[in-house]
Amino acid sequence: MRTLRVAGVAAVGLLALGACGSQQGAALFVGDERVPESTIDGYVTTIADFRAEQGEDLSVFNYSDDRKQIVTYVLYSELGQAVGLDPVGSAGADELETVAVEAEQYFQALVAEAEPRALTEDEMARVVEAAQTDANVAGYGQADLELLAGFTDDLASYVDEYDISVNPRYGEFDLSPLPSVFPVEVPQR
Repeated sequence: MRTLRVAGVAAVGLLALGACGSQQGAALFVGDERVPESTIDGYVTTIADFRAEQGEDLSVFNYSDDRKQIVTYVLYSELGQAVGLDPVGSAGADELETVAVEAEQYFQALVAEAEPRALTEDEMARVVEAAQTDANVAGYGQADLELLAGFTDDLASYVDEYDISVNPRYGEFDLSPLPSVFPVEVPQR
């Protein structure tokens, strides 16, 4: 009887470890799609190889910004597919360029589907504050800001609907094109 209990406890422990192990090595999740860290690392290596070919000193680069940008590309590409947008024509010199082109096309399609909405008083205050230090924000008109407000509302609902999450390795992650005004934080997992 004692042997059966020990075996049962061991089996539960193995199942728990197996469940944790399925999360290890994942860079991000979008719906049922799991993107491994090795994919992101491979793209970072592509960037490093390109820089080395250009004769740049690789010891001075901090690749965390590259990783975040690549995660953004992959996330938008996966989101466009999950939402069911029409497949995009992607042609790139390599796999990283192809993902970047796909991400941009899906991003544009998602923006085009967004319904503009009026800004809240708090959002207007953040726009005014951000415009003081960011020329891009200062250049937005009311219609642009209303479209971004609707778009980021859509993004926030996609994060929930498709259970989007990012590995903590990539730090705090915001999916918004204008995070200082319309934050869309992606949970870490």
